[in-house]
Amino acid sequence: MRDIYPDSEILGILALERPGEFPVGEGRFVRELLRRGRRTGLTAIAFDPRTWDPSDDSVRGWTLQSDGEGWQSGRYGVPGLLYDRAWPETASEHERFRHALRRLEDGRKLRRLNGKLPHKGRVHALLAQEPELDRLLPPTQAYAGPASFSRWLDHAGGSAFLKPAGGSQGRRVAACVRESDGSVLIRGRRADNRSFEVSFRSMAAASAKLHRWIGRRSYIMQPLLDLTGEGGAPYDIRALVQKNGRGRWTVTGIAARIGRPGTVTANLHGGGRAEPAETVLAAAHGASKAEELLAEIRRACLLIVRRLERHCGRLAELGLDFGVDRSGRLWFLEANSKPGRQAMAGISAETAARSTERPIDYARFILLRPRGRVIHEFDHL
Repeated sequence: MRDIYPDSEILGILALERPGEFPVGEGRFVRELLRRGRRTGLTAIAFDPRTWDPSDDSVRGWTLQSDGEGWQSGRYGVPGLLYDRAWPETASEHERFRHALRRLEDGRKLRRLNGKLPHKGRVHALLAQEPELDRLLPPTQAYAGPASFSRWLDHAGGSAFLKPAGGSQGRRVAACVRESDGSVLIRGRRADNRSFEVSFRSMAAASAKLHRWIGRRSYIMQPLLDLTGEGGAPYDIRALVQKNGRGRWTVTGIAARIGRPGTVTANLHGGGRAEPAETVLAAAHGASKAEELLAEIRRACLLIVRRLERHCGRLAELGLDFGVDRSGRLWFLEANSKPGRQAMAGISAETAARSTERPIDYARFILLRPRGRVIHEFDHL
């Protein structure tokens, strides 16, 4: 019989096993998480739920060797606290991952370090109920076919930005502009994040093509905001908001993500770069306005995470995206419950390290709290 390590006080990092330099996806990031766990006395493993063996209720867990570099695996009981860092690459892989996770969760209660958010339309509706946040939200409407798209263009002055209600990383977005001669220009990103640009002679042709491209996916429509900086490059502001080792929300860092000129998003997966937000905002709007905007972003971040946690359950971290238009007006764009770390590396190595440490510190706060201490859901809002 195999040796199985007990699941008591173990954090399980959900990841997909991959061939190559690292045994799991996001290998460098996962390695830093495991190192932080070791330094702070928290046992953490990375595991793929597809390795679950129902005969002994164990999973193959990956940890680091004593040198902190090499990897080793063993059988572990299913951890009771999960941190999801799995990124399925195809629809079939995503379905296999979800099926394996459902089997793992069947008949047991697994806690998640970071909960899930509803679709973007629902998030928008929740935040719109908060007066201080409503003014930051661009008008938003669900896409319901070609007729709804045509009406939106009429309402929004001939332009629109469409994005998946449940998408991330800037994939499958489209910026649409109806020209004065009746033609329609659509620029966007495909599912593989490659840019595209296509022009249609008529509204009917553009609407039909867009409808086929969207298919059965849920999309939302918003105004096409002018979120470009020097040289016409698109940029947005990513704030990483995380709970620390005392369970309190903190703004870990605020970075500007700058896309390539001529593209429609600033997402780093699409070839952009990250810089400190204060540098980019000061260059675009002056130092004084930049300070104003950063203070407003920090205030909005705390309002947003508290509002979403109140309605969506416990959260540990969110990536919050903002835009600043040419007039200097701040807009809230979207929330991401599985934020990457690339943008934080664009601020400083210290900020990048802190962004990796905080999930482990918060997990330790949950798992290793003194016996008898009960943490209520909203103790630390």
